[in-house]
Amino acid sequence: MSRILLVSNSHHDRPTEYLTSWFDKIVAIAENQSDIKIIELKKEQSNKKELVDMIEKENPQLVIFNGHGGYDSIGGFNREILIKCDDNEHVLSGKIVHALACRCAKVLGKKCITLGTHCFIGYKEDFQLWTESKDSKEEHLADKTASLFLDPAYEVIIAIIEGQKTGEAFARSQNMYRQKLLESIANGQQETVLASIFHNMQHQVCLGDQTACF
Repeated sequence: MSRILLVSNSHHDRPTEYLTSWFDKIVAIAENQSDIKIIELKKEQSNKKELVDMIEKENPQLVIFNGHGGYDSIGGFNREILIKCDDNEHVLSGKIVHALACRCAKVLGKKCITLGTHCFIGYKEDFQLWTESKDSKEEHLADKTASLFLDPAYEVIIAIIEGQKTGEAFARSQNMYRQKLLESIANGQQETVLASIFHNMQHQVCLGDQTACF
């Protein structure tokens, strides 16, 4: 039986374009796992109807959101609300969720866990991202400033795809945040960048079942 990964890549502004480019690394790793089926909702496909329909049709075990968010919601293309508290959060029941979207773990994430989501990994406050404001996918992936933020954020997904438990994957991500922070200090990185790396590390959370596996 295939493991099914569903990802929403909103890809409509500079930050979400970076997230989509970086997520291609995840796709390459997942494609090397013969039992993983990848379903991507990209740009205009990242809307509420298509997301819910695809979850109900395919029943993915792992659902990933790359976009903007709020304390009680996750957004898709042009910030259309995909998942919102007291609306449709129940569709994530029985799943592992990773949301690279600001703030949504604080309220929405907790609510999802109470309604049966196995594990919700995300951020309680804004996900801060510094980049060199490049345009192409190749430039995004070569952006050393962006890598300080996106490498640790996506490390947790890589670990989950490789078969680690969610708690172990979260610890691996946290360790990479510490590594990037120490490397940045040694390299004389500006204090505002250091503060943002620490902010993301501090506000990343892993809610629910720490032993859940994809």
